[in-house]
Amino acid sequence: MKEYYKIYAWTECPFCIHAKELLIEKGEQFMFCCVDQSDGLLKHLKAKYSWDTVPMIVEKYTDKNGFKFIGGFTDLAKYLEVK
Repeated sequence: MKEYYKIYAWTECPFCIHAKELLIEKGEQFMFCCVDQSDGLLKHLKAKYSWDTVPMIVEKYTDKNGFKFIGGFTDLAKYLEVK
């Protein structure tokens, strides 16, 4: 069961801001996690999700504590189109 999205982002990144705005527009619940001052965390997330840019968008589930990695803003827009 989907509960919310998590966006790992830079505060001033246009694509990060667009992802946040899209989720607001769609009425989705989300967390916007700024990693501006967290180089170590950003490096860890890039390795964990095999993704080199921000935003990194994850769909989080409460059942079984699961998640699905969506990708960046363009991937999110496509993902929400087909839902």
